[in-house]
Amino acid sequence: MLLLVGCSTTPSMRPTASSAAGATFLLVPNADTVAGNDEDPPLSPAGLARAQRLAQALADAPLAAIYTDEFQRTQQTAAPVAAQHPRAQRLRYFSRGPADDSARQWRAAHPHDTVLVVGQPSTLAPLADALCGCTVRPLRDGETDRLLRIHLSARAAAQVQDMRYGGPSP
Repeated sequence: MLLLVGCSTTPSMRPTASSAAGATFLLVPNADTVAGNDEDPPLSPAGLARAQRLAQALADAPLAAIYTDEFQRTQQTAAPVAAQHPRAQRLRYFSRGPADDSARQWRAAHPHDTVLVVGQPSTLAPLADALCGCTVRPLRDGETDRLLRIHLSARAAAQVQDMRYGGPSP
């Protein structure tokens, strides 16, 4: 069963009674980057502002862990969130590794936690698919305002919410 909930500019990340049992994974793409041919560009001023808006959107989320890949743009996107959640573990994953392996490890390590994953737009749908066992619409390049909330429960099918935060992508 796949549950897609429409757009929201201020997603609520507070756990509810129905979501308290199980794990919740929040997947977001890196924020806007500086234009150019660099393989690992830093965030642009707009991207830095979007990263701050992500931190605001997730201020009340009970984050246990924050995963970023090997690129500075994902680490810069997660930095304001990490500053607001000093107790959350900061972890890295290899973005070019098998999505199924990452999803399996995350589910095992965080069976009852809320976890943020910041990655490249092209890698998030495969990660989401592997986490939920469903099909999630791929992110377009430059689609930086998307937030996928995947709740996994032992008693029910995965619930997926496809949301927006912080205003539209440029």
